[in-house]
Amino acid sequence: MLRRKHILLLLEWYDYRIHRGVAQVARENGWQLNCPKSFTHNEGILNNWQGDGCIALLQCTQTLDYFRSHKIPLVDLGLGDHKLPITRVVTDNEAIGRLAAEHFRDHGYKEVFALTADGIKMYEERLQAFITHMEADGGKVTVFDSAGRTESKVIQELHDLAQSRGRKVEELSVGFFAFQDTAAAEMISICLKNNLRVPENIAVLGVDNDDLVNKGLSVELSSVDSDQEGLGLTAAKTLQKLLDSNSTASAGSILRHPPKGVVSRLSTDSYAVANPLVANALHYIKNNFYHGIQATDVAEAMGVTQQGLQKAFAKCYGKSPGQEIRYQRTYAVAHLLQTTDANLDEIAKNCGYYSVNSLINSFRAEHGTTPGSYRNRLKSAAKI
Repeated sequence: MLRRKHILLLLEWYDYRIHRGVAQVARENGWQLNCPKSFTHNEGILNNWQGDGCIALLQCTQTLDYFRSHKIPLVDLGLGDHKLPITRVVTDNEAIGRLAAEHFRDHGYKEVFALTADGIKMYEERLQAFITHMEADGGKVTVFDSAGRTESKVIQELHDLAQSRGRKVEELSVGFFAFQDTAAAEMISICLKNNLRVPENIAVLGVDNDDLVNKGLSVELSSVDSDQEGLGLTAAKTLQKLLDSNSTASAGSILRHPPKGVVSRLSTDSYAVANPLVANALHYIKNNFYHGIQATDVAEAMGVTQQGLQKAFAKCYGKSPGQEIRYQRTYAVAHLLQTTDANLDEIAKNCGYYSVNSLINSFRAEHGTTPGSYRNRLKSAAKI
């Protein structure tokens, strides 16, 4: 009988999606996969464990000591400063920050606040990328000190932020970027308990698209989907390559797993524009672009002339009505290319295009590549 590989998935936080991604590779390769769900028991497990490979988040002292003295194939899911020469598979935090900044920008938000990352490198990377991309588009990010964070302190800082703008806190229209969904959910609760409207006063965006967190919220949370299942899948494939090559170490390379995109829900379903006409027009475009509407249709629905609508957009929004329609369509196309196997004719019909050629030309203008090349690049990344 062939001996099975005994693999340990050792997370210092448990996420069933990572587990599910690793489990897929385990089934394909005949691994016996063990995943303790409580990191407080990791020390005892390692003391008695004799296995062939491990996928771990290397932060705990006991875990690090074990892998410094036991040379086995290992993949790290974190960015801890442990100096071990092993491969890391982590989320692409620069891409996460960019997507978050683009989401706020596309909803008209020029001013966003966030909390400090408390020395956690994963969150520091997301915050820095977010700040860089927000400022590149003329936006401003205010970072609040997260040390000793309390609800009263958050509200006081929001009052101070509003006062510095010559406004009341109830008149704010700003965004909040959270590095992960739990912090975003806490911010929604704080806002609601203090009579601040989400998203009208505070538009909240999280990271990781945790469906369990979202299901417990009265205001559904928008979130950057970091593809935790895909992260686990990539980590497991990387470990299998180490097992195939009988290698216990690498040069310490870092593989960045790309996010899927932003899942937009109620917590950011608002536009930070002072003009009610433009805000209503943006909502109309978002809900009707797939019907093949043009800028004239938007003006008619709003009860104004096309010239009047164009002037209003020019004063308080970064794109014209026509540009916003094209953006919403190409965004929808990109999502369908990534999540379905639909052909271009089907996608065109579902996104408001009158022909495949108009879809291709519009998509190339927005993304700098053709839909086919875009889909092939995504498929190639998924095979890593």
